[in-house]
Amino acid sequence: MKNKTTLSIIVSAVVLAGCAGSANHEVVTAYNASDDLMSCDQLTAEQVRVQAIVNAVNQDKDDVTGKDVLDGVLWFPFNLIAKNSNYNSALNAASARLARIDSLRNDKECSSEQLAVAEKDLEKRLQELKDLRDKELITEDEYNSSRKAILTKG
Repeated sequence: MKNKTTLSIIVSAVVLAGCAGSANHEVVTAYNASDDLMSCDQLTAEQVRVQAIVNAVNQDKDDVTGKDVLDGVLWFPFNLIAKNSNYNSALNAASARLARIDSLRNDKECSSEQLAVAEKDLEKRLQELKDLRDKELITEDEYNSSRKAILTKG
């Protein structure tokens, strides 16, 4: 009886740990109190940051790794449901945020060339970081914290 209880606790802990490894994309808010005060440079940086979230979600949805297959076998359907929920929440929120920023950029007559340059720069920096992770020159934790810092600072 004691072994069954111990086994039950261990299995529960492993299941919860598996769910904790689910997709974890930032879910942004559509409206921020300071939106109207943002300059064109700030709006551009925010639009690029939010678009990078969309790109990362779409890439994760398209990339199926061995870990995802293992998660599907061990945790199905819990992990898949959690990932799908995060993908949908992140994409819906980002879409609303992008629409808000686009509206503000139009109202302030911000330059579209500035946006294109900023998007290319951010994508280049994120790709360089991903390459470091893929070559195992940095850990997954270092990748995640550096990626978050890049996205936060733009």
